[in-house]
Amino acid sequence: MTSDHEKYIRRNIHTYPFKYTYNNYDDFFKKEQGSIYIHIPFCSSKCHFCDYTVYVNTDDDLREQYVAALCEEIRRFPDNPVFPRFAIEAIYFGGGTPGMLTAEQLTRILTACRDTFDVSPGAEIAVEFDPKSVEQAKIDTLRDAGFTRLSIGIQSFDEAILRDCNRPHTLADIDRAIDVVRKSRFTHVNIDLIYPLLGLTNEIWEESLRKAIDLNVACITVYPLEVWEKTAYHNWIMKKGKQLPKIHEEKQMALSAFTLLEKAGYKTGSTSGYYRPDLCDNYCVFLDYYWRTWPMIGFGVSSKSVIHQYLYTNIKSVRDYIDRIRDRKPVMDFSTLMTKDQEMRRVMIRGLKVGNVLKDDFLTRFGVPMTLVFGDILQKLKNDNYLLETDEEIRLTQQGQLYSNAVWEQFYTDDDLLPPQNNEIQFGISELILD
Repeated sequence: MTSDHEKYIRRNIHTYPFKYTYNNYDDFFKKEQGSIYIHIPFCSSKCHFCDYTVYVNTDDDLREQYVAALCEEIRRFPDNPVFPRFAIEAIYFGGGTPGMLTAEQLTRILTACRDTFDVSPGAEIAVEFDPKSVEQAKIDTLRDAGFTRLSIGIQSFDEAILRDCNRPHTLADIDRAIDVVRKSRFTHVNIDLIYPLLGLTNEIWEESLRKAIDLNVACITVYPLEVWEKTAYHNWIMKKGKQLPKIHEEKQMALSAFTLLEKAGYKTGSTSGYYRPDLCDNYCVFLDYYWRTWPMIGFGVSSKSVIHQYLYTNIKSVRDYIDRIRDRKPVMDFSTLMTKDQEMRRVMIRGLKVGNVLKDDFLTRFGVPMTLVFGDILQKLKNDNYLLETDEEIRLTQQGQLYSNAVWEQFYTDDDLLPPQNNEIQFGISELILD
């Protein structure tokens, strides 16, 4: 029998979720944070290992036309109705060699960014130079204009290695460039080195590392070489029998870098980037956005943009780019709309390139814990001593850093490695198979 006092619930729903809070209007509707990448495709010479979109032997008129088109592309970005307005936390001038432009041209591009976007007063504004393009007046002007981070592509302190790589500078150029930087007010200075190069031994490599450390700069980046098709390096290795250092030699070079840099007080900011905490607060804000797949808006030829699920790349031809901007035509080349599964894998792979992925960040972005999605992979990597796990993050061990390619390959799917089909193109993965 039913009791006269039995509880009866009649429930209706008007909305979901049911829990709300009183919030500050400005915080609730604040702009999403993002970064900007600007590609400057001009160089005085092309390195034999370089796969970037670069042009040599260009004249002043072409560079000026490109700068004008670049500023116009930047100003048109808000016309795209798909994307929100962004608060910009980092702007990176890469290339190529941005230092080949005049200080006025670089400043004009930065002004276009500030006129178009809400650029944070404390935003990192980074620019790349090679030693030969470093000039005192230009560096001082850029510092006064608000540039905050200077990166110099040294690559090696060995004259023969520089010559064999077709680098445009000499050791004397390096000395002069460092002297200029010391006289400037730049404190967040990075220098790049690369290994293993043709003819490079661990002795030469360690000497370059020691000379880099002796310069007392805030950041040192030790890039592992990538050999891409259609580069001189690829042709020499595949068709002319030239040989890179052996795998065990490359491993020793990586270990030498870890040991010498950490002993000198540098800490890892990524799998290849190191910074001195007593000289700067971080390795590179822009590269955090880049590797952690936070919003990055690319401008210029061949630049890449990653904005949520939208991933697209601009055309490579400078003249075509200039013409399209003048004709108010899109400059996008190829693109993809990522699935959530691809986004999650991308976050894991690229986050581990920085060295760690935060569990709360993954949960906030995707609504599920990373261990639920990738638990088996993470457990295998921990068993192999490639990863450490805490309550807050997963992090590469030194062995994981040393064999980092083996780490993120665990997150590829079978479909990722199939040949492109149905009007697809393959982009962003290099492979060199040697006996």
